[in-house]
Amino acid sequence: MIFDHDELASAIFLFDRQGGLLREMLYSEFEAILDGYVPVRELANQTIPAVFAQINSKLLVERAVFFWVSFTRTGEIDPSWNLPLDQLAMNASAGPDLGAGPIKLACASQCPISHHRGSLWDPDLRKGKGQLTVLKKSAALNRLSIQFREPSKDELEQAQSREKQEQQRNFNEEYLQELRSHMAHLLKEQRLKASTIEREREREIKEIKTESANRLEEYRQLLDSKGRALEEERERNKSLKETIEGQAKKIEGLREYFEHKLSLREGEESDHIEALKQNYETELELKVNAATTELQELLQMREVELLYRNEQEAQLHDEIARLRQENEQFVANSGDRLLDKMASKGISFVTYQPGAGHITLPKSEISRFMDNPIAYAASVCGVQEGHYLAWLEHYQAPVCKHCDEAGTICSANIQRINSPSEFHIGHDDHCDQHKKIKSINSLKLAGA
Repeated sequence: MIFDHDELASAIFLFDRQGGLLREMLYSEFEAILDGYVPVRELANQTIPAVFAQINSKLLVERAVFFWVSFTRTGEIDPSWNLPLDQLAMNASAGPDLGAGPIKLACASQCPISHHRGSLWDPDLRKGKGQLTVLKKSAALNRLSIQFREPSKDELEQAQSREKQEQQRNFNEEYLQELRSHMAHLLKEQRLKASTIEREREREIKEIKTESANRLEEYRQLLDSKGRALEEERERNKSLKETIEGQAKKIEGLREYFEHKLSLREGEESDHIEALKQNYETELELKVNAATTELQELLQMREVELLYRNEQEAQLHDEIARLRQENEQFVANSGDRLLDKMASKGISFVTYQPGAGHITLPKSEISRFMDNPIAYAASVCGVQEGHYLAWLEHYQAPVCKHCDEAGTICSANIQRINSPSEFHIGHDDHCDQHKKIKSINSLKLAGA
């Protein structure tokens, strides 16, 4: 059959289930089989894979439809078979390049008419293998003797012009694709940089928050310590003031007594009066000295008690440290073998602590954790033990901790702080109303 140079020749290729080529024919021959004029008895009672291909004047495949075709027991095509091959080929999506640019490929994976998807099949798209390679070679061999008329000069020039336009269009598409790929790469790189910067910023913010919380805790403890010391000094001054006032009242009573005696003895001899005055002054001086000595002894006793208490605290701290060290040595000596054996079997020790989550304990840290789990969890969270205990109480019961003069706790529901490092004692454990009262009292205490 002879075709014009700008036409596409249509052919049918029949394959076996292993991908081998069984038979090739022009589309007109396939139509004869389809109309029942030429049955194919060797394919009776079979459903085989077939390809509808459209070939250009250079014997290159431009379009291909991969479809199933069923034969009856007489070798005729099943009468119910009805596929619009031309329509499928025209509306097919781009496929591999078989020499004339990307072909239009219709198969089960990319079917332009969805309700025909079940009548199509997928070819093997591996490079150098499969039905596409067989199709390309068969078209080039031209065993069907497809012929095309030679184009006239005008037609040749038009074909060359179309080819140049096609090449220009392909070049533009390749350039645009390369540009899109470059822009996508730049965008991905910028997103990666932005993500890295964001993670670094979050890490720095977390470190700053932790450091700020630790400093606030230190300042709070220092303020509480100064407040307690100031209150103790006030109580001590009050006690001393009461003692001095008592002594002054005694002295005033003695002075009144002696003045009264002097008034009764008026008119007596001057020497007797002088003796009474001297006796009065002597006794008054003795009373003042006794009161002063008593006050000094009280102060010295306070200082001795404070020194003795500090010495006892130091001794107790040393004893606690010694007992802890002995306990750790005992645990290590008695449990090392068992722990080593468990670790060699792949057993790990994991504990869950609020605020710290699941913690995998190294063997060397088990003793410290067992000695004080709260202190261990606080160190993992980056806060002190007292801070962690205060947060834990808040986390388990997020209510206002303000206590009035009658001893009644507010207990209003407040927002829970999930991280110990972000929890501020005296602020986050109070409702909005008592936060203001707490701030005013702290300022008054500092001003005192």
